[in-house]
Amino acid sequence: MKKTFVQGLGIIVIMVFKRYKAYLLTNNELKWLKEIDVAFVDVLLNYIYFLLILGFAKGVIFFWYRKSKKVDQQRTDNIIFGVNNIHVLVVGVVTILTGIALMGIDVKAFFASLSIIAAAIAIISKDYISNVIGGMLIAFSSDINIGDYIKVGGNRGKVIDMSITMFSLLTDDDDVVIIPNNMVYALDVINYTKRAIKKTSIEFEITLEAISTVSQLETDLVATLNEFDHIIQSDSYNLKAVGIKKDYIEFKFQYILDIPDREKEKDIRKKVIRRVVQIIKKVDSVD
Repeated sequence: MKKTFVQGLGIIVIMVFKRYKAYLLTNNELKWLKEIDVAFVDVLLNYIYFLLILGFAKGVIFFWYRKSKKVDQQRTDNIIFGVNNIHVLVVGVVTILTGIALMGIDVKAFFASLSIIAAAIAIISKDYISNVIGGMLIAFSSDINIGDYIKVGGNRGKVIDMSITMFSLLTDDDDVVIIPNNMVYALDVINYTKRAIKKTSIEFEITLEAISTVSQLETDLVATLNEFDHIIQSDSYNLKAVGIKKDYIEFKFQYILDIPDREKEKDIRKKVIRRVVQIIKKVDSVD
């Protein structure tokens, strides 16, 4: 709120200066002040004035939103990201227009004369524009939120950041994957966090020679996870074959945690995969 208060004071100062600007610039003994281009000062003042008003409005909105929704100052959600993205976009556009105006170019005439070039730029930047639009739609929807565990195409992980053009996933391998916003609409997206039942799946492949029956393999994997019995629902274990190939079978081992915990899920996944490797190695050693 301190920043918003300072911005409010800045708005008042500029309002006062704009009112008495002509008097201060003309009725002054300093020669260099009298030689200042009033039009240049107007453009610069209006730019700073606009930025202060925009920042002040954003601060007030955030203060009201956090207070009404009881959102901690250290936390962010989709609405906050969305407003920040709009703020960045507007500031960028206004900065470009101000730069053109400060060079003494008529903004309206400039864009009218560059209609063909503008059309070419729009075609070239269509991917960027689609990413921006996608970012806006994501930010103001409840489909994907910061902290959700999702799968986009072949990438799966926790959403840790959302920007105006892309968002970031933290995968199970602790890699950060950057995904353009328009990929959300081009690829299938699975939001595991939004599911009513928080079922976790571990996918793996195993050779036909390594198992005798599917039920025996399931019993083996369940026994491997005995140390996690206190956090896994006992009746939630399920092993199903999702694909049968010539030399191997694709399996999906599923279970439900009482309380979702990403760190525990990593430990369980590691335990299951290591047990599968042991089973395969045991067969290879016998051969």
